Amino acid sequence: MPKTTFFKLTEQKQDSLIAAAMQEFAKATFEEVKIASIIKSAGIPRSSFYDYFEDKEDVYLYLLSMIKEQKQLYMAPLLDKESSPFFDSLREFIKAGALFAAHYPLYEKIAKSFYANTQLMQTLLGEDRPNMISLYEELLLEGIASGELAPDLDAPYMAECIYQLTTGLTAGYGKETDQDISEMIAEKSEKLISLL
Repeated sequence: MPKTTFFKLTEQKQDSLIAAAMQEFAKATFEEVKIASIIKSAGIPRSSFYDYFEDKEDVYLYLLSMIKEQKQLYMAPLLDKESSPFFDSLREFIKAGALFAAHYPLYEKIAKSFYANTQLMQTLLGEDRPNMISLYEELLLEGIASGELAPDLDAPYMAECIYQLTTGLTAGYGKETDQDISEMIAEKSEKLISLL
């Protein structure tokens, strides 16, 4: 996480450095990003970077925490809702996740790159499963408990499958001109749900 000197910067300078790091990590993998690219993009000296962050991993973890926080805020209304039927809840989760990806494409590129690299994820966070998989699993278990899903459904496996399928839900958006993103998400999520 950033050193205290980072938080002494003006908000504009903090935003500028974070924006530069976001751009670099969105266009390349963690391994490919160089601190030189970040500081060049941010217009700061190398020594200043090290005044604010320990290393590349430190700034990367900070970006991931920002993305996670933003997505949690975005998804909070769904998580705070009263329990609804499994398929309704799943539709809402899929739609919210895909809309988040569409509204925050840089965040989505960084997160996808991170989650695609299991070794990096385990090294940096000590985790081998993203939080969304746990949320899907919880939904599936509620669906089993309510009788909406088969009692012998393998919830952990299906949660992983749903996660993998939903990460590509917005693929191709932007190339489609006749279809609003909400319509596209609704159509694709119905196809996904029909598999259950």
